[in-house]
Amino acid sequence: MKPAELRRHQNRGKYDLESVSSVFADSFMAHVSYVDDGLPQCLPMIALFHTIGDETAVYLHGHPSARLMELVKQSGGADGELPEKDKIKVCIAATKVDGLVLSSAPNGHTFNYQSAVIHGECSLVQDRSIKQDIMRGVTNHIVAGRWEDVNPVSSFQISLVCVVRVDILSLSLKSRSGVPGIQPRNIEKDGKDRDEPVWTGVVPLYDVLDEPVASGLTDAAKVPEGLRTFIGKRNEKHRNYSLRAAKI
Repeated sequence: MKPAELRRHQNRGKYDLESVSSVFADSFMAHVSYVDDGLPQCLPMIALFHTIGDETAVYLHGHPSARLMELVKQSGGADGELPEKDKIKVCIAATKVDGLVLSSAPNGHTFNYQSAVIHGECSLVQDRSIKQDIMRGVTNHIVAGRWEDVNPVSSFQISLVCVVRVDILSLSLKSRSGVPGIQPRNIEKDGKDRDEPVWTGVVPLYDVLDEPVASGLTDAAKVPEGLRTFIGKRNEKHRNYSLRAAKI
């Protein structure tokens, strides 16, 4: 596994698995890019980091008719059997925006953010026990502990779902935090500053999970305590991070 080193702001980069996977863990959706018959494609998907033995890979899942799943199946290999040159290559990205960074001039405006990217190659997972583990991981990625709160998965769904393992070839994390930089201006060329001082600072930004809304399909059921705990902890975690990032 090699790092995809940053060309600019190299001090903002990290290249360890823990840092990169934490951004994916905190992002409900990732974006998976690949090339199909010469055309670039990009799809929103859940990207799950999962460790088996000593090896950590990213796992994707979907319906067998999904184009990426079809391409991996057509490539002919399963569970790492293909030569490297024949495997479908993907780029997977996840980004968390943590604040709006407002400077005193237009070109100083930016975001506080965490952006993780991996490059990898795909193989089809056929082992049913691994497919079920990934389904459990995906369910708990949406809501921690949800797998234990619902009915057992049907054997038909395990057979139907297509699971793809992405072996990581490179990974990187780029992040920004803190207050805005004040961009230098040449008063003679650019004109004088505004008479009224310009407000500068950071507007913290974070996901908020709201009060659960019942479907009306299971009226006798109550909202699980674990769901309320998850909502409270996640909201607090993301709020605290965005506030810290605004001041660093």
